Amino acid sequence: MAQRHKASTLDDPFKLTILIFSIIAFMYFSAEVLKPLALSILLSFALAPPVARLQRIGLNRVASVVLTVVLALGLLSGLGYVVGRQLTTLANRLPHYQGNIESKLSGLLRPGQETAADKLSKMSESVMAKLKKEEPKSTEVSDGSGQSVSQVQRVAVVEQPSFQERLRTSAGPYLEFLGVGSFVLILVLFILIGQEDLVDRIVSLFGNRQVSLTTRTTEEIGQRVSRYLATFALMNSAYGLVIGVGLALIGVPYAVLWGCLAALTRFIPYVGPAVGFLLPFIFSFASSEDWYQPILVLSLFGLIETALNSFLEPIIYGKTTGVSALGLLVAAMFWTWLWGTLGLLLSTPLTVCLAVMGKYVPGLRFFATLLGEEADLEPYLRFYQRLVALDRDGATELIEDELKTNPRIKVYDEILIPSLILAERDSARGELEEREQAFIWQVIEEIIENLDGVPEHTLDSVVSTAQEKVVSDASQVEVLGLSVVDRSDELVLKMLGQVLAPVGCHLEILSEIKSPLQLVEKIGEQDPQLLILSHVPPQGLAQSRYLVQRLRARFDSLPIFVGRWGETAKASSAAERLSNVGASQVIFTLVDARERVLAKLFPETEQELGKASEPQDTQGTTVAPATA
Repeated sequence: MAQRHKASTLDDPFKLTILIFSIIAFMYFSAEVLKPLALSILLSFALAPPVARLQRIGLNRVASVVLTVVLALGLLSGLGYVVGRQLTTLANRLPHYQGNIESKLSGLLRPGQETAADKLSKMSESVMAKLKKEEPKSTEVSDGSGQSVSQVQRVAVVEQPSFQERLRTSAGPYLEFLGVGSFVLILVLFILIGQEDLVDRIVSLFGNRQVSLTTRTTEEIGQRVSRYLATFALMNSAYGLVIGVGLALIGVPYAVLWGCLAALTRFIPYVGPAVGFLLPFIFSFASSEDWYQPILVLSLFGLIETALNSFLEPIIYGKTTGVSALGLLVAAMFWTWLWGTLGLLLSTPLTVCLAVMGKYVPGLRFFATLLGEEADLEPYLRFYQRLVALDRDGATELIEDELKTNPRIKVYDEILIPSLILAERDSARGELEEREQAFIWQVIEEIIENLDGVPEHTLDSVVSTAQEKVVSDASQVEVLGLSVVDRSDELVLKMLGQVLAPVGCHLEILSEIKSPLQLVEKIGEQDPQLLILSHVPPQGLAQSRYLVQRLRARFDSLPIFVGRWGETAKASSAAERLSNVGASQVIFTLVDARERVLAKLFPETEQELGKASEPQDTQGTTVAPATA
């Protein structure tokens, strides 16, 4: 009962919205407790890979965790010592750079020119002089000899702070930092040592029926976050090394300090790289006697940042985390608002967790959709969206890209026909205007006509020896095609005509037949070997059944195929209804139609064609829109 209630809560949009805002409020007001916990979990993810490697070489769990933590603390302490010494030396030498700063600023300003800062300073001094209070008047008292003496008495009360207050003021921040750091360190140790027990508790929390789902979710979160942290740490270290070496070659003092700061600040998304650049740039401005060195520093950072932002960071942010760059940016803004600087530092791992949860939890699917690296949209939906938006170039470009990697018949079956089905359904619901539907038909027809007569060099289109025999024997084969309802049916027949042309079948499309009587007369005149009726769901079933029934009464031996495009044989009840009135076969895809037409017209080569072509589903290919 509890699990059903939870599932229904996640499926209800209103309840889910209330739950999300409640969680955000809880995280906001409990930030002082949750921030150290989140930092501990992040560090645990970062240290988990080296712990696992130490275990593989023979150390037990506790020894591996302790050794990893000690090595990490030693590395950070050594790095902090080096950076601290250079910072101290830099602070002592800052007064020596005053002359360089004044000379550069004087070069930017003309002698005697009054700057805006000078004007602002004078104005503020004038205002303060007017607002300055008058001096307290002196009181005159007599000294006993008849003369008055001016006497001003001021009393100041000075309260001396106690020893406890002075200790709290001076050591309080350090004690707080030490306490939080010790708490985080202890949590990291316990999380790493009891990792398996923690996973077991999470599994038991979500119930026995969700074991596989919970396991996959926790494993993928751990893998993604650990991979991101490891890759990001490696890239930042290399970035700091390159910056340090580059600044040393340029001649900027304290290059080790600037390289370490550049590497450390880069862990903070978006803000960190700017801080890592400004500090050495300002120092080079202050320490150098000319403008040559600051320009070189600017060029160095610009070149490296361009390379990172163009090539490496998209791989790290996208492929490693599985989250889009836009999603990371929005998430960084949200977590910074929620938890401040620490939230900005934790924004990427926390966002990865949300994206993975959205991948496996149905009620949180929108997180995966909004944050995912790639939009989870099928090609036919993207194509149809561009058609509805009247974007002719975008729709054509998408089809051209698909044709580079897929055979034409697959593009027809999985993109163009499903788009026609969506257009028919939207039109039947009144959600698609006539001009939009006409535009969709026009663009699809242009795509088909542009491909007419163009050979495709793919494995699916290569004519085998058996197919060459069919072509030679079928040069006079005539197949008639009839569009049952509207232009969508005719467009599918044009696609089918292109598919049948390489194997020697000529498909003539009958689109201007106004009555069943004219159709009967036309068929009697041409005497085709096969008739194909085409209709795109959801309309056309009743008309197709009527036409099949009339034609079967007149031509009892004529093979009549009915194409109900986009459905499957198992899911469609229309196949049985059409067969009952005389349809020879009901087909659902162009792949199915090509094979059945050849098998019907040339049964002696059916086995050879089956061996020569790729395996296909003879029951038709499932197309998503028909079952949506």
